[in-house]
Amino acid sequence: MAQQDALTLQNTTGTAAAPIQHKERRYQSYPGSNYVLPSDDAERHRRSRRLALQHKLLTQVLESRLILPDVTISPEDHILDSGTGSGTWLLDVMNVVPGTTVLHGLDIEPGLFPQEDNAVVSRGNVQFHVGSITALPGDWNNKFKLINQRLLIGALRKAEWERALSEMFRVVVPGGWVQFGEIVGYKAGPDTARFSALAKAVGVAKDLLADCAARLPDMLRQAGFSQVSVEEKQIPMGSRGGQLAVDARNNWIASFRGMKTPILKAGGFGYVSSEADFDAMVDRMEKEMQDSADAEMKYTVVYAQKPLV
Repeated sequence: MAQQDALTLQNTTGTAAAPIQHKERRYQSYPGSNYVLPSDDAERHRRSRRLALQHKLLTQVLESRLILPDVTISPEDHILDSGTGSGTWLLDVMNVVPGTTVLHGLDIEPGLFPQEDNAVVSRGNVQFHVGSITALPGDWNNKFKLINQRLLIGALRKAEWERALSEMFRVVVPGGWVQFGEIVGYKAGPDTARFSALAKAVGVAKDLLADCAARLPDMLRQAGFSQVSVEEKQIPMGSRGGQLAVDARNNWIASFRGMKTPILKAGGFGYVSSEADFDAMVDRMEKEMQDSADAEMKYTVVYAQKPLV
């Protein structure tokens, strides 16, 4: 264990380790992208299905509440979904807002956007944009009544979070809201704890904010937002969790497997020494979750308002 800890420390303090040979995946091509999940053609099809499953289970966990703050959406309002992916949240929320409310989806990777001939997109009030939440168009000042963003824990560095919140404050109308959904952590047993430590090492190496859910309330206040609220939910992943737990395991285990390339290119961080090693580690974690009665993931939603003045 001492040797493993030393290796982990060496990797996370910036000392380069030899990359581990494996079949590499393609990642985001957007300039400066730091995202830890792949975006190649094979992943697009899998990720589209996974995002639909993820949206379904998160909606269930939140008791079908797509919009958590107490905000009235009017026909002339605009809504932005940051990191929209395939637009699952956006295309669902269109059923609970006025028909003329304009819905915008933003992502650095357009590969998952619905096609222009899609019946929903062709309605004219749904628009998809390629770009980063850290650098929004200059003419979007005071434009959006609501901004939604979920699960960018694996994408934004600390400075990028600060820029993103500053940009959101700029483009939200006075009295408008922002809402975020982020993972806090997951637990099942020693194999899950070991992978969690490995994921944390990846985050440190990439300067990601693994504790962004805990930091968001203070970061929002520093950005100028008020009325900050936090809701915490436990997502079952064990044998007593029924279909919700099955869906949660399938979704996040697929995400964890997608982290293979950044982990192996960095030398394994002292936790794995080959591609087979990594695959076996995730297999053990999946089985541990299946066998555990009370395995779970903690999910937090944070929302805040831009003051009227």
